Amino acid sequence: MNDKEQHLFQNSIPLEDLPEEEVVDLAGYQVTKAELFAHSREPAITIWENRLKFSMACLRRFPGTTHIQFLINPTEKRMIIRPCTPDTPDCLRWTSGGGAKEIKTRDIMCKFFAAKVFDLMGWDKQYRYKILGKPATCDGEFLFLFKLNDFELFLGGKRKGSYLPSEWRDYFGVPAEEHEVEYKVNLAEGYITTDKV
Repeated sequence: MNDKEQHLFQNSIPLEDLPEEEVVDLAGYQVTKAELFAHSREPAITIWENRLKFSMACLRRFPGTTHIQFLINPTEKRMIIRPCTPDTPDCLRWTSGGGAKEIKTRDIMCKFFAAKVFDLMGWDKQYRYKILGKPATCDGEFLFLFKLNDFELFLGGKRKGSYLPSEWRDYFGVPAEEHEVEYKVNLAEGYITTDKV
């Protein structure tokens, strides 16, 4: 043990002097939405009226993956990205580079796909929408889940200001007892794959 570790150890509180831990019930607590915090390094997708772009944090979650499939659940307003090989039907290249070049994020032009998402969500085309991704699994397969109702709103082409949905003012997030259920995925329930965009 070095001097610094010994000093920290000597200044710690003995276990028998620690107060008794309080047992809590999570009923009534809300898991605070990540969108309420700065998240520039978090996995996210930004959708404009004619294109979309994934953050580098998304690409890092699937190292070496150059292609994905989009799965949309129009009823639950959720989107999943599933890593796949370049020869998978309806796959989409979501990176530039690859092979000997470093993989980078890129703008994906998708006028019709974006129009369908904007229509589904009732979004205003003057804004861009940023949605954080959450890891998800289905039958042991690692996926990324985007809940389209949970977005941050940006005005204009450059960051002029961000806005959150007005209904978020009255709460911090999903009740703790419901939070885990919010991110469960069953691909057999309402997801459809998109055509190439």
